[in-house]
Amino acid sequence: MAVDHPGRPRLEDVARAAGVSASTASRVLNGSPRKVAEEFRVRVLDAAERVGYTTNLAAQATARGHYPAIGLVVGDIRDQFFARVTSGVVAEAGRRGLVVNLLSTHGDDERERRLVHDLRRQRPQALILVRKTDDTARAGSSLMQELRSFEAEGGRVVVVGESPHPLTAVRPPDFDGARALAVRLVELGYRSFAAIVLEPRIRSTRDRLDGFRAGLSAAGIALPDSRVHPAPATTVAAGVAAAKAYLDSGDRAELIFAGEDVIGIGTIIGLERAGLRVPADIAVAGYGGRALDHLDQEGRGLTSVRSPLEEMGEASVRLATEPWPDDEALAEETAIEPEVQVRDTTPPLAGP
Repeated sequence: MAVDHPGRPRLEDVARAAGVSASTASRVLNGSPRKVAEEFRVRVLDAAERVGYTTNLAAQATARGHYPAIGLVVGDIRDQFFARVTSGVVAEAGRRGLVVNLLSTHGDDERERRLVHDLRRQRPQALILVRKTDDTARAGSSLMQELRSFEAEGGRVVVVGESPHPLTAVRPPDFDGARALAVRLVELGYRSFAAIVLEPRIRSTRDRLDGFRAGLSAAGIALPDSRVHPAPATTVAAGVAAAKAYLDSGDRAELIFAGEDVIGIGTIIGLERAGLRVPADIAVAGYGGRALDHLDQEGRGLTSVRSPLEEMGEASVRLATEPWPDDEALAEETAIEPEVQVRDTTPPLAGP
């Protein structure tokens, strides 16, 4: 039974104020997959704001099996990786009139499963999981069972970052970014390289190292395993320790590639504590582009590759809300270009 609430703005009031049909207003305000011309969409949204109309999400969930919202599950919102992806998700969802329900796992695998289970009961139209590594959503895990059940109920699941088959994912272009960085450094005149990276079991580490090697190989330059030094964690202290290991090896390079910016900063600190000057004696490049505009009071900037994390968040919302294309078009949708940022720590080398 429909109940009329005197004084509460109705959909017909919005349509009348916008000068459109009630069906057009409904498509805009209720998140219909049918496209509405931008002019009419703006008029409807403006009219809804003027008359004070708000959508009834509970009614939409009952009628359509879900409500126009996205459940966003991240690790730790304080981490720039998660924060930047979240920024992209929120921006794109806002453009589409969608609510974002943001939840953090705090690195707890069981908490992640419980959050997904609770979100299923709220019936959002999509779930977006943001993860740095794939170590919980295996094919037979309880989390995967929750995700597959959500899809079976008509929801859409998209992973940003590492994802097991067969979940749709927006992956960072780590291989392409590191390859482009290597090519640019060779163009600057560098010919002798070392690397400091995290454990190779992490896919992003493998992709960055493989991409960097591919870029060097195109110029006939090799990066042997003896010049690849491990960093135990993504911390400044780990970079300092890895720099010491590099110095202790006795092998010298013109440039050190650090697989993470924060490790690159630690590497610079470790090198300079040992009496080397960066970049006068040795150059350093990082990866990630995580808002490191300068390293010290001298204003030095770290050469890096900006991971397009905001763009990945935006792409995940498009994948979560639009009809899926074929495999080739899907690959094009998730192909996001990284950006090489050359700064003070890798000046051009003088010619012979």
